[in-house]
Amino acid sequence: MTQSVDAAVAQAHADVVALFRDTPVTDAAGLAAVCRAARDRLTAMPVPDPHDPHHWDAYRVLTPTVQSLLGYAREAGDPSGEAARFRALLIGVLHYLYDSRRAAAGIPLAELVQRDWEEHLGETHPDTIVALERLAACRHDGEGAEQSRPVLERIVRLRSQSLGADHPDTLHSLCNLGVCLNTLGDYREALRLNSETLQRCERHLGSDNWTTNRAMNVTASSLFGLGEHSSALFMYRAVHRWHLQRSGASSLDTLDAAADVAHTLHALGDYEAARTLNADLLHIYERTAGKDYHGTQQTRARLTQNLEALRRDA
Repeated sequence: MTQSVDAAVAQAHADVVALFRDTPVTDAAGLAAVCRAARDRLTAMPVPDPHDPHHWDAYRVLTPTVQSLLGYAREAGDPSGEAARFRALLIGVLHYLYDSRRAAAGIPLAELVQRDWEEHLGETHPDTIVALERLAACRHDGEGAEQSRPVLERIVRLRSQSLGADHPDTLHSLCNLGVCLNTLGDYREALRLNSETLQRCERHLGSDNWTTNRAMNVTASSLFGLGEHSSALFMYRAVHRWHLQRSGASSLDTLDAAADVAHTLHALGDYEAARTLNADLLHIYERTAGKDYHGTQQTRARLTQNLEALRRDA
């Protein structure tokens, strides 16, 4: 979805470009000083929400600026993880690259950031693990689930050791591993893991919790993969209701949950109900996230499948 770039973002980008262009640099210490000034300028503004497509144009401007800054900082031997606000911006960039389907570009950036933070903050620092999590996500989309699996297993191990087996962040990591197993088609092992994670989430976090809801979603995906479509539909509908009540009908989480419901209705042979839902979803996706958003494209393809099954593809 095309939006005008926020004036604060555009000005911050211009100021950083001017810093590197106009500041005389004669040695590594001078370059490090410019890098710190550039970081201060970028972190003086609020971090845009990387999950909101309306902010993606801002990230299209910020991402190459941040990448260049990291390159200069590496040349100067200046660590990128000193300032918490700059770490938050880097994590936002990595989320944006994943959410906007540019995971391949996110892999080298996530690798660089994670190595730097592990060296200077430690491997169990929360932000280091989040950077590792972003690396796993980008590898999942950019290289395949098999490449992300060992990274996800390491994250579960690190969070279990540092936070405890039933900490919310550990349970969130188990959900991510469950998604990976589903993608790999190992549905029986995924169902075992995801069902156990769901039970632990309900016991320790309660039923009205975001991570519990995600555990239910990935468990439903395992059931769908095993052909247990009626059980999957029951869970997918519960997930959709949860997002609808908390985020509204037009949030991407609600739309993605409704898309799972429509996909399962089609698998059960209820093509008309799937068609009706996908037709509504397509309009809302286009209005909310644009025609090029992956959820919009998937819904358009699934609507075509519905029409073909109904012999109405013409």
